[in-house]
Amino acid sequence: MKKLLLLYICFSGIIYAGTSKGRTVKPVNMPYNIFIKATGATSLAEISKAILLALQTDNAGQLTSYYPSDQEITTLRQLGSEDMKAVLENQSATDLQNSFETDLQKIVQEGVSKTLNWSELLVSDTKTGKGTSKNSVLFPVETILQTKQNQPVSLVYEVIKLKNRYYLFRGIRLKS
Repeated sequence: MKKLLLLYICFSGIIYAGTSKGRTVKPVNMPYNIFIKATGATSLAEISKAILLALQTDNAGQLTSYYPSDQEITTLRQLGSEDMKAVLENQSATDLQNSFETDLQKIVQEGVSKTLNWSELLVSDTKTGKGTSKNSVLFPVETILQTKQNQPVSLVYEVIKLKNRYYLFRGIRLKS
């Protein structure tokens, strides 16, 4: 009987030590990384290349991650001037995206009418203007594309900069 009791105590002790009650459990680091795609661009060069790719493939859907979300629009309403608030008063992120995509389609058609071959263009330079004192988060951008014959083609558009990320805003057009 003593042997059974001793065996029972030893066996119970082993089971107890193997449970979380008998030891401290430390969190385990996961061996894999979880990638979350951020919105916006880290640089103007990134946006310029994305716009050119969208023009070359005639697929404005590739720019989806470069448009501001409703959360960024809310931030713009808080940070922007009275003019910015008036522009964004009845606008949602989807409205801004649709407007930009419509302008992009106009550029594709205008380029075709000027016999531009979008697939031959390369980004040559991207210049940014200064934001105004009223709208310190809004910047005009000029992207200079170059043909194989070294002919410049300029795109002009506006971006907003929030939390060190750039977002497409409005007004893309070919500069004459």
